[in-house]
Amino acid sequence: MASVFAFRCATERFPLPESTLIVFAGPNEFAYNDLTQAISDETDKALSPEWVCLIYPCAYCEEVSAKLQEQDDALAPLAPDTVVVIYGYDNSGKTSLIKVIRGGLDINNEIPLASIQRQGLATLFARRGGLLEAGPTAHFIKPSGKVDSRFLRASHALSEGAEIFFTAFWILPFLTEDVRYIHVDTSSIASVAFAALLMKGNGKLPIIQTFQSYGGMKDHNFSKSRLEIVIISASQSGSMAKDIASKVKEKNYIITLYGMNVADTPGTILCDLTFDLSLNPRGLKPARQISDVSRSRPIKLIGEHFVAEPGPPKAIVPALKHAPNIVNDVLSRLQGKNIFSAHPTEDDDTVNRGIWVDTSELSKTDVFMEWVSSLVSQKIPASARAIIHIGKAPQAKILTYAILKNIRDCGGELKGIEVISLEDVENNAEKPRWPTEEIPIIVAAGAIGHGADLLATSRALRKWAPNSHRIYLSLATMPSSRKAFKFLESNLKQPNHKFYSLFDLFVDRDTAGKSWTQERLLLAENQDDLPTTLSTRLDQLNSVEGLKNNLFLAGKKGPLALRDNFAFWPIGTNCSDANHADVFVSISAITTSMRSNEDLPVNDRLINDSQTHSVISSGAFTRYNDGIIQAALLRAAFPVELNYSDAPEHSRLIADLIIQMCNLVDRFQGEALSEFLLALVLERLTLMTHDAKRVKEKLDQHREALSEIQKWFAERFLVS
Repeated sequence: MASVFAFRCATERFPLPESTLIVFAGPNEFAYNDLTQAISDETDKALSPEWVCLIYPCAYCEEVSAKLQEQDDALAPLAPDTVVVIYGYDNSGKTSLIKVIRGGLDINNEIPLASIQRQGLATLFARRGGLLEAGPTAHFIKPSGKVDSRFLRASHALSEGAEIFFTAFWILPFLTEDVRYIHVDTSSIASVAFAALLMKGNGKLPIIQTFQSYGGMKDHNFSKSRLEIVIISASQSGSMAKDIASKVKEKNYIITLYGMNVADTPGTILCDLTFDLSLNPRGLKPARQISDVSRSRPIKLIGEHFVAEPGPPKAIVPALKHAPNIVNDVLSRLQGKNIFSAHPTEDDDTVNRGIWVDTSELSKTDVFMEWVSSLVSQKIPASARAIIHIGKAPQAKILTYAILKNIRDCGGELKGIEVISLEDVENNAEKPRWPTEEIPIIVAAGAIGHGADLLATSRALRKWAPNSHRIYLSLATMPSSRKAFKFLESNLKQPNHKFYSLFDLFVDRDTAGKSWTQERLLLAENQDDLPTTLSTRLDQLNSVEGLKNNLFLAGKKGPLALRDNFAFWPIGTNCSDANHADVFVSISAITTSMRSNEDLPVNDRLINDSQTHSVISSGAFTRYNDGIIQAALLRAAFPVELNYSDAPEHSRLIADLIIQMCNLVDRFQGEALSEFLLALVLERLTLMTHDAKRVKEKLDQHREALSEIQKWFAERFLVS
């Protein structure tokens, strides 16, 4: 059917969706076989239509009429009382009744163009897959920068000649002789402009230009002094048409092929895709709303012809291969020492770092003393003449004083060494008169993130001591990723400069604290309706001290605790003194490694981008069945990594696990139920709809068996 486009629609005279059959032909030569095939195919799909409307170029209408009167086998599939008419159109898009081939109804000269236009284009859009759905765990980033669960791709509806001519037909009334330019937002719809010009048949052709969507719209040469047509492929918001309206002479000549927000879209929309039971039953119903982009992965359309299609998720169980060496070598030795805490509120009341290091407590450990001893004996030269400490607080000098003490304890001495603050250096304090400009300078920091203060010291020393040999030291370096750490290293390490830290912990501390920020906001919003246990919990979340052994919600039998033989610490490690923060830091280091360690095979990494969706395997929660480890995984994972809405098997198994926890709420197997309920309420954990329903049914049945905390969160999940 290359020469015709056939579809069913509803009209005012024949209001049922399949009552009218439209057969539209472009300016090709008349092909009787194509007409016969179109009518045959369309009557095979549904009952015979009540009205068949053949729309042909005026130049071929007499030939069509004569052929049908001479040989009417093309009309054989139709019911005897079906009305068949021929309309002709000219190069301005004007139509007129040419012939009533069959039927006794009173057919006036008017053709229901509005219905044919809207429903025909909507049928074409649906038939050719113009709607791209991101799926439940992804979202599109559109050229405008906005996010959406779907994307309208008009170019998909422009694949057949007759269909392109059908689209172009509605542009003919705008192609007046004084139009000299046609602007299209993407080259993929230029075929519509060319088809319209071919149908118009004017000798002098307008210039067709592409302005490349939002990226090129600002600098494109639109003109307000000449009449020109702008063709926009598709828009749900009308924002592009609004931006262009002030740049052109006549805004009605801004033509959007497919649009939805009609009231707020300047110009002309050829097809309003909004669903309407009578006017456009093939239209689109409202899109799925995206409440939180962190719960899904982005799909970016690269270029004009690339479409990223999300595949099924891959599931990964955290394993020893994912654990960075720091977990086994350092964190296992620091557990139980009160080194780590989470979610202190002293810096910012809205953004809370997930992990903090108490350098005072760290300085009391064997790990610290061994490191300092190693620095003094192997890394710090006796010729060093200055130690620059970063920060004003007493903790800022911990490393400085530990180095000096260790030297004295070993019977050594750094003669004439000066202890200087970064503030003195930045304020251009008088530089000491050293015997040589190449003297070693030690820069000592406490716990750092991306090393902004170390980089500031480096810049200051370029003027203060440009030829010095620098030794940068950090008690704990905690950048958000390996890439960030390598960037810091590359800026500090030079042929004459070194950088050492007691340990390097790769974890995005801002993201790591989000679950507690969300929990605190939830409780604060409902503080008048909190039971006593959760009021106490809110006080803890508001603490300037942060959380150490109360990161996780208690089970019905009491606080979560780590049992021996934690898989990621050395065999034989005594876990009885480990607090919540120790476990969370270890799990955070592992999940960060799973995301960013490029040394891992791709199939072992948590990757969430336009092509890949990865989730924490449901098997992780059965393999690591200590409630505290399960809670740490729920808190350390990104919401998209716990989004099982398109992973049926894993969604089912997680739901089964939660249901089992309800049954065993009084035993250790159910100790993490509070954390699972919180994750569901905060939508950090997402199940398929029917699995969430199963969990709700179980919670409703077991309300009275739950703890006060569990009951409160369960009630909120039940109404979600």
